[in-house]
Amino acid sequence: MTENLNTLIEDIRSRSLQIAAELKTERAQHEVLQGELRHIQALYQAEQAQVKQLEATIEELNVSLAEAQNKVVEVPVATSSRNAEEIDALVKEIEFCIDKLKQA
Repeated sequence: MTENLNTLIEDIRSRSLQIAAELKTERAQHEVLQGELRHIQALYQAEQAQVKQLEATIEELNVSLAEAQNKVVEVPVATSSRNAEEIDALVKEIEFCIDKLKQA
């Protein structure tokens, strides 16, 4: 009976050592995963900050665009109203040129 008891104790000891080793492995894996999680969270926060910065830039550009669209650009148009005498002189000059071309 003592031998049976010793075998049972040895079996329990073996199992407990195996479970302790597995627990140690799981804890190490847990630490690795926690490190990866912290790294990913830092990357996420950096991306979120960049998104906020881009949104602010977009808002500034939209405001600038709205201001530019609201500005009225007036281009002064040169008034080229010619009086009747100038028009008659131009017509006579054109007729003179046409007559010269016909003679050539």
